[in-house]
Amino acid sequence: MNLKLKRLVRTSSSEQYALFDLDQVDAEDQLPLTIGKLDLHYTGEGVYGTILLWDDATRQLKPAQRQEFIYALLDEISQPMGVPNEYVVEFFAPSLDQYEVFHNVGLTGNDNESGAGNGVGANGAGQSDSTQAVAQAAKSTN
Repeated sequence: MNLKLKRLVRTSSSEQYALFDLDQVDAEDQLPLTIGKLDLHYTGEGVYGTILLWDDATRQLKPAQRQEFIYALLDEISQPMGVPNEYVVEFFAPSLDQYEVFHNVGLTGNDNESGAGNGVGANGAGQSDSTQAVAQAAKSTN
């Protein structure tokens, strides 16, 4: 696995990263495969967050391999930040069968009157061009 992180969002106290495996390519668009997402929140006491891994290969890691992968990932992010080295991070390996992203980015007032038109399925249907990159990075492309 050749892991690449792409920061999607950064605030003064949190960050969100998309996780890509550069050794795997999405068959549809020939881009690196999105394998998960990492959300981190920084406090004076430490780092708190959630790791989601949804690629079949990473979901099938043995517990010791998964633990080694997650610790290496967290060390990579927390050490250079100058934040306390203590962290609490939850891990989850969801199925994306019913994955959806809801947004109002790029919609006109008429597009969202009924609340319809902003659900994005795992295949990206319903997305405006302005949200393609964010939603692509936040979902599996399997």
